[in-house]
Amino acid sequence: MFDIGGGELFGLGVVAVLLFGPDRLPNMAREAASFLRKVREFTSQTTAQIKDETGSDLIRDIGEVTRQIRSPRRAIVDSLLNPGDSSSSTAPVTKPHFDPETP
Repeated sequence: MFDIGGGELFGLGVVAVLLFGPDRLPNMAREAASFLRKVREFTSQTTAQIKDETGSDLIRDIGEVTRQIRSPRRAIVDSLLNPGDSSSSTAPVTKPHFDPETP
């Protein structure tokens, strides 16, 4: 998620020990974990409340509109990627009008 490797974690641990000391570090870790737990709980409750208030009809409608938007886009992309495919073009092929008596 954050792309943090082992070296970065070790460096952060050393900095945390230097800043807060070994006595206060376990208590601060517990407080940070408690804070993150509360944030996750708040976001899940908020998400559930929004889903309850908007209803599943709105979510279904959004999904349908998204599919309708993607369908023409996909047809355009396919026609651009395969220009020789005659099934993608709907316009009839006509010869240009040529009048030999035009000066």
